[in-house]
Amino acid sequence: MTQEIINVGAAPNDGEGDPLRTAFEKVNNNFTQLYSTGFFTSNAYSYGNTADQVIFETPAESFTQAVFQINSNDLSSTDSENITLTATILTDGSDIKWNGHGTIFNGNILTDYSMDLFESNVRILVNPLIDTDMFHFISAQITWTGVPVPGLNLQVNGADNTDIDTENNFNLETENQIIV
Repeated sequence: MTQEIINVGAAPNDGEGDPLRTAFEKVNNNFTQLYSTGFFTSNAYSYGNTADQVIFETPAESFTQAVFQINSNDLSSTDSENITLTATILTDGSDIKWNGHGTIFNGNILTDYSMDLFESNVRILVNPLIDTDMFHFISAQITWTGVPVPGLNLQVNGADNTDIDTENNFNLETENQIIV
């Protein structure tokens, strides 16, 4: 959806502008577009040089398009790389098309990236070129056709119907305690 411009006419009360109802429909449509795009960050780890390690996943049913910026770091050195991935899902939801560009390296090249559509999820995968543990910082702008649901669910102690989890079962630490 593109921005809808409200026709205000050439002069006040000239009768050439959009009727009030039409104008507010355009306002609502513009806000719907604005709030269907989510901006967020997430962290992920990959271990060793096993191919196709998933570092990001989101449901494909509402995914439309996205731009991902990923900073991958070798935890045992100062080597790092940055890449921008641009992705879109086909209209029929059968596949995802993507490209990677703007890669910046500091030191050694660490990994190749790929994306796929697997079990109704859009995924970003890494294929490490070295046998090491890596940290991946992901910044994303995703346009959803429904309500955006990025990230992991957290559960408050004693609350029903909520989850707490981390990718790869890492501990969560608060000021006073570690949650396992």
